[in-house]
Amino acid sequence: MARRAVWTALPVLGFAIAYALAILAGRTTRVEGSEISLIWPAAAVAALWALHTRSLRPRLAAAHWTVLALVTFGATFLTGAPVGLAAWFVVVNVALAGVIVAVLGHDDRPITLSDPTDLGRLVVAVAAGTVVSATLAVGYFAATGHDQLFDTFALFAVRNGVTALAGVAVALRLRSAQWSWSTPTGLRLAETCACIAVTVLVFGRVFWFNPGLPTAFATMLPAMWISLRYSTTTSTLFLVAAGTSVVWPTLLDLGALKGIAPTEQALLAQGMVGCLTFVVLTLALFRDSRNALIAELRRLALHDPLTGLANRTLLLQSLDAQLVQPRVPPEAVGVIYLDLDGFKRVNDAWGHREGDLLLDEMASRISAAVRPSDLVARLGGDEFVVACSAISGTHELHELAERIRGRIAEPYGSSADAPFDRITASVGYALSDDRSTAKSLIVAADRAMYDAKSAGRNQTAASRADLLRSR
Repeated sequence: MARRAVWTALPVLGFAIAYALAILAGRTTRVEGSEISLIWPAAAVAALWALHTRSLRPRLAAAHWTVLALVTFGATFLTGAPVGLAAWFVVVNVALAGVIVAVLGHDDRPITLSDPTDLGRLVVAVAAGTVVSATLAVGYFAATGHDQLFDTFALFAVRNGVTALAGVAVALRLRSAQWSWSTPTGLRLAETCACIAVTVLVFGRVFWFNPGLPTAFATMLPAMWISLRYSTTTSTLFLVAAGTSVVWPTLLDLGALKGIAPTEQALLAQGMVGCLTFVVLTLALFRDSRNALIAELRRLALHDPLTGLANRTLLLQSLDAQLVQPRVPPEAVGVIYLDLDGFKRVNDAWGHREGDLLLDEMASRISAAVRPSDLVARLGGDEFVVACSAISGTHELHELAERIRGRIAEPYGSSADAPFDRITASVGYALSDDRSTAKSLIVAADRAMYDAKSAGRNQTAASRADLLRSR
């Protein structure tokens, strides 16, 4: 019980520490003579903390929200805010996190960042949360006689919105990232070095060593380069570095925003980070969606839609590739052709749905019977073909064909709950020689299958060439 309590308290403690540090970081960047901070990373941490509570039991979630409110008040008060402002900031921050979670979770869909639709949902949720929180913040300042309420609203909305959007987007993307490493080609390595050099040069010139010239538009060059040419995870890491390169020198009064009013600096810096976040993630996620669509179309073009096995096109491509590969005799390429016996009667008597279930089951059995290197294809109807690489001779191909036929003949179901209890197959096979092509191998195996069917169902036959070869 004690161990369970510790594990339950750890997330609360972790979020509380991160949230308190985020508030302190934001409060240290207050505009001189006001309570307005230039950055507010607490908006992102609060949103992520609130998202975490969605999976918790109601009582535990309520405890998390209570701690969030207490930390908001304590950290704000200890950094110099009046009691009234500290208490009102509790309302502002809880409202921001609550609205974001309510909008993101209203349809019970998983909260991820894997396609443009997810980004759109996140933008809408963050926009709604920031408008509500900024309105509440301006309400406090209006009640205390503060002027320039429109500028205050804009600053709160942009600051909270950008930090919440960027922080939540980065966290969601990195959480689902699949880290892998492959040795790059020389050309890819050269491109990466050039991209890094251009990125450092552009961001350094614009935000660190710029005497105040309006050249921030140049940052879109490396942003588009990275988002279109590298993974979305890499693009997300670029956003972290880019955001730091925008905010840090701005706080030091360096770069393109040097010398302007602090409030305008905050608005412009956060606006730049927001634009970079939106552009980079939009391009990267649209590219991912396009690549996923192309991959799915390729899969559909090369696979049987019912069983998921290879279709005729992929079978011919695989056989052509295997036949041109050098091999040591007596290794050859084998083809096994099989046809289910009496399948038409199943369709006629029990309907096509039962027939489709049968075909799917037979596809699974054939796939389980072959070797990992073999390719199983469905040519249509109840005809299946297995392409076998590195077959040592007719005897090995015959043993594999018999194993497949035996798996197919295993009981399919009991007579009480299935329209039939056993399916058989007629099987033919052919082995390649120096003159073989993909089509000739399939035709030879098909003829052998018909020889087996003519000799009696549930038989296995070799092609005539293989019979002569075995003699």
